Amino acid sequence: MVKRRAALILTLFSLAVFTVFSTSGAATAAGTTTKNAVKTQTRTVYIKQMKSVDGKLRITVDPIGWYMGKDADVKFKEREPEAYKEIGGALDGYYITNDSNRTVNYQVAAGAKVMMQIYDRTGKLEDMDIKWNEHVSLKKFQSIFRNTKLLDVQAFPYHITIKNGQVTKIVQQYVP
Repeated sequence: MVKRRAALILTLFSLAVFTVFSTSGAATAAGTTTKNAVKTQTRTVYIKQMKSVDGKLRITVDPIGWYMGKDADVKFKEREPEAYKEIGGALDGYYITNDSNRTVNYQVAAGAKVMMQIYDRTGKLEDMDIKWNEHVSLKKFQSIFRNTKLLDVQAFPYHITIKNGQVTKIVQQYVP
């Protein structure tokens, strides 16, 4: 009896949560917004350039397609069927597409959060290791971005969060 009651409560709770999220999603899809709505999007990009313009940091990015897991395998099979037949799926569980040379410029918010996975911390190759989601200041990120002696961090994809046209978060994507 206790198990049935717990199952019923769990089912009702799940239904209530589903209804709340489904309703809010439908309102958004229908174009209903509040007066103070913030437009937020996340993009995966290569950062091509970083410079200060009129005292504000701007980045030039090349948007890419970033696929992981089964989505990566599907895209890999679609794009590279011969290789897919040979190896059976996307290498290392991810797949990147870059069908355009188009770049986009964004202003970076002064308080933007930056998280790095790997970069040249000491100038010594033997000290280069992965530290997952290490927070660094925006100023430190600018320095890391310019330092290409041991590792060029421009070669890594980044997930950027854009709120109302400004980049508020930059996360380096580690790729083996």
